Amino acid sequence: MKKFTAYKTDKLGPKQTVALIAQFKISNSSWWLQVIDSLWQQRVVRYFFAAATATFVDVFIFWFVFNKLLYQQNHDILGFMEMKAPTISLICGFSCGLLTNFLITKFFVFNQSEAKTRWQLARFVLVALLVFVCNYYFMWFLKSQLHWYATIARAVSAVTIGIFSFTAHKFFSFKL
Repeated sequence: MKKFTAYKTDKLGPKQTVALIAQFKISNSSWWLQVIDSLWQQRVVRYFFAAATATFVDVFIFWFVFNKLLYQQNHDILGFMEMKAPTISLICGFSCGLLTNFLITKFFVFNQSEAKTRWQLARFVLVALLVFVCNYYFMWFLKSQLHWYATIARAVSAVTIGIFSFTAHKFFSFKL
């Protein structure tokens, strides 16, 4: 590790850098396990893993409902209200993503929280509803005003809200 630190301060040339990387033995599996373990110890990394997993579930369900169940067509609800296919798909995807995110976040990210599960879930849902509204209007803006494809707009809107969501869950939902 001293050689790697020396690289940062001494500014080696390109040939010396390649030689240094060759000596570093990146293929050593224990090195990779140490890196993964040290990253996993960071709560924010675990949170974004949970968020990425939930976002994948959310976007996949959105895509499946939008394209395979609704065939991108609007539908009448109870015969008096028409709902647009992206809205129905957003509700389905968001609900599945919410449940996935809560379970992973509770058990792997903020597992030191001493609050009762029902209060964690209630606060989590409140934050999620605010995030849902932000996602809805941001997705609407990207789709209607910028004419983006619905699934791409959904994925971009989900990613942009991540930092607010982490902070709100850390200090409100799970009170750490």
